[in-house]
Amino acid sequence: MNGHPEHVPHVVPALARLLAATDDAEVLEAAVDALGHAWDARAAAVLLDLVPVAHPDARVRLSLAQALPGGVGEHDAGGDEDGIRDRVVEALVTLTADHEPAVRDWAAFGLGQLAADTLAVRDALAGMLADDHVDARCEALVALARTGDDRARAALLTRLDARGTLTTLELEAAAVLADPALHPALLLLAEDWAGDEDDFTALVATALARCAPDAGDRAGAAERAALEEVRHRVPGLARLELQGAYPRTRLVCAREDGDPPVSLGLWDDGEDPHADRGADVVAAVLGTLPPPR
Repeated sequence: MNGHPEHVPHVVPALARLLAATDDAEVLEAAVDALGHAWDARAAAVLLDLVPVAHPDARVRLSLAQALPGGVGEHDAGGDEDGIRDRVVEALVTLTADHEPAVRDWAAFGLGQLAADTLAVRDALAGMLADDHVDARCEALVALARTGDDRARAALLTRLDARGTLTTLELEAAAVLADPALHPALLLLAEDWAGDEDDFTALVATALARCAPDAGDRAGAAERAALEEVRHRVPGLARLELQGAYPRTRLVCAREDGDPPVSLGLWDDGEDPHADRGADVVAAVLGTLPPPR
């Protein structure tokens, strides 16, 4: 099904029948993985209905943690009429407490990919900040940073002092959080690593730009310019507005009154607030909006 959505209506019911008819963990794992590649809410609904998050086999729970986020989108543009996205988020929250580290790791990663932000999500991710599995802890930190939670800032201020054991995911979390309180510690890292050319120094540079004291002002100017470029190059929009503030600003637009709005994050992937975002945002809007009627 991966890359072939036209097969989804036929394959998803067949896989649902397979899931309902077997207790074999190896078969279940393969079927869950296949449904994850459907990238469709119907597949996510099947998984939620037929595969318990407390399944006794860790392989099945791991496949479930990996598969569920593919069925729903970040900030589902058309709403969540069937509650599928909410149920996926709830299942992933449960899986963050799994006794298998790899399951916790993927559950935290999935919550971050979905930009899930509820009190239950934040508390679950914050509870993982002391996880003894490094990857699980760091994925939770990145996902929590996406929400802007103060607990991510506190954890990062502690970890940025641990130069010898710092991970690339922790530097990614610093860039995602984009908090000026991190700038002094990042500046010390940049000075220590001056002249190096590796993933760490590149990530420090990105985090420095996003956490700079003037980053919010620069981002605001870039956001307004991007809004005007969209207005100019995508005419006839019934709705076009900015919501939120850097680094969680979203551009919301719709072609016709009554159409479900498209909501795009402007700074989700570590974009530099010093950069001109207009062309990229226009391309994202054109690639996401339905064609004119």
